[in-house]
Amino acid sequence: MQEAGLLAFDRALGLNFRAYLSFVNDRPGLIRALAPAYNSIFVQLTLLVVLLPLCGFYRRAAEFVLCFALTLIVTTVISTLVPATGVYHALGLLPADHPNIEPSVYYDTLRELPLVRDGTTRVLDAFSLGPLLTFPSFHAITAVLYAWALWPIPWLRVAGTLWNAVVLAATPIGGGHFFVDVIAGVGIAFATIYATHRLGNYLSRGQSQKQQPVLVPSHACRGRHPVRPSAQQAVRQPA
Repeated sequence: MQEAGLLAFDRALGLNFRAYLSFVNDRPGLIRALAPAYNSIFVQLTLLVVLLPLCGFYRRAAEFVLCFALTLIVTTVISTLVPATGVYHALGLLPADHPNIEPSVYYDTLRELPLVRDGTTRVLDAFSLGPLLTFPSFHAITAVLYAWALWPIPWLRVAGTLWNAVVLAATPIGGGHFFVDVIAGVGIAFATIYATHRLGNYLSRGQSQKQQPVLVPSHACRGRHPVRPSAQQAVRQPA
C-alpha cells in the first residue's frame, strides 16, 4: 500500500488535507455545494453522450467517448500498481473529526478494497462493486473531460467549466483522495485529450484525402502512361 508515499508527496507540495477538511467541515453551505457536484459524475456522462450528437458535435462526442474509455483503462492500470485506501486512512481520521461530512465513496473503498486484496471478492462486478481506484483520481479525470466536452456548446461553456471546477474541489473530500491523486488525474485527462485530438485530426485528413476527386484529362487515357498537360495547353483546349 502506497499511502505513505502519496501523503509525503502532498506534504512536499505544501498541501494539508486535515486543514482543508476542517475548513469545509465548518461551512455547511460549502458542503451543500460540493456534494451534488461530486455526485454528478454519471449524470454528466449520460447528458454528454446524448447532448453532443443532438447539438451536431459528432466528432467531439466520438473523441469524448474514446477519452473516457482510455482514461478508465489507464487509471485502472496505474491504480493497480499504486494501491492506496485513501487520505482519511493515512491520517487516521475518524468520523468524529468531520461530523458534518460523510465521505460515502471513501467508505465504499474502505469496505471493498481489503476484500479484493485478500481474495474474498473473486468477481469484480461493475454494477455492484464499490470504488477501488485511489491514485489517480478518476473523478478528477472526468471533471476535466466533462468541461472540455461541454466547451463547444456556448450556452453550457461557462456553467460546465464552473461546475466541474467544483467537482475538482470536492474530490479530495468526497473520495478521500490525496491532492496528488487529483493532480495526476488532471494531467492524465489533458494528455489523453491531446492524444485523442491528434488522432482525430489524422483520421479526418486521411478520410478527406480518400474523398478528394481526381481530375484526369480525357486524352491522357489513350496512352499507357497518362501525361499531365501544361497550363498553356490546358488553356488552348476547348471546353
